[in-house]
Amino acid sequence: MNKFETISVLDTKYAYALGCIRAREIRLLSKKRFEELISSKDVEELIAALHDTDYGQYLHSINPYRYEEGLERARIELFNEMEKLTDDPEIMKVLRARFDFHNITVLLKGKIAEEDYTSKCSPLGYQSVDELVGIFKEERYEDLPFYLHKAVREGVEAYFTHNHNPQILNFSIDSIMAETLTSYSENDFLTNYYKIWIDITNLKTILRLFFLERYKELANIALLPGGFILREEILLANFDRIQVLDDFYKRTVYYPLLEWKDSFSDLERAAEVLLISFLKSVSFESIGVEPIISYLFIRENEIRNLRLIFIGKINAVKDEVIKERLIV
Repeated sequence: MNKFETISVLDTKYAYALGCIRAREIRLLSKKRFEELISSKDVEELIAALHDTDYGQYLHSINPYRYEEGLERARIELFNEMEKLTDDPEIMKVLRARFDFHNITVLLKGKIAEEDYTSKCSPLGYQSVDELVGIFKEERYEDLPFYLHKAVREGVEAYFTHNHNPQILNFSIDSIMAETLTSYSENDFLTNYYKIWIDITNLKTILRLFFLERYKELANIALLPGGFILREEILLANFDRIQVLDDFYKRTVYYPLLEWKDSFSDLERAAEVLLISFLKSVSFESIGVEPIISYLFIRENEIRNLRLIFIGKINAVKDEVIKERLIV
């Protein structure tokens, strides 16, 4: 039984879109198919094995070692298709916002370093990369949407008030991103997904800060707002050692993640599995936009799995090790 409550919006305007999604879901790569891909002897054979999948058209004509370009094209097309199916600019603005925040972080660091970081920008944001580059070049930050303008302003302030520390700049912008992603009130499923993501991110941050012996120094800056577990509640708990986390999280859905607190790679995998479990809680919904949102994130995870397999094959990683890292 799924541990998450199903959340849906009674909206039949997505009937056609849901039909398209159901047809696409049939083509999602199964666990067995992933295992077959992992068994490919090399990257050339891996690309050949993907010929009859949705990724074949993006990979068949490229240098096998430039697989990232093909996967990126597949991801861009995925977002474009979902934009057409949802026909809802506000939802897509929220779904693409994380890439907008990535882009302003990259451009802000480029501005500080007086270097051109445009190539590090993602084409998946809602805001045009070219427009963002122009704004940063001419320092017209007031032309940014208010949430990005706020992130730039507070990011710069945090950077200069903390000894020009780029990590603090990241923390500041991530905090505004978390507020933005959880402020969309039109769809509970999407908002709750981001709230769960924030809760998990905060748990991972706590563990990393303890590992670095910097929890008391950085928790107030590094923890994100907007989760189901309030940032203020975490700070008030005043953790003094990693063992007390068990008591704090024991009545939450995140408690099983603490089993992996001594292995960051296993923790990352367990956290992603938890998020996928939430996404699949709307698998059988027949109305609303939720299955479309779920499909988008699940496909992103599928692309991430393929990237892991490509990296493994190029670096001659053992099949069993690759298999352990997949999230299916």
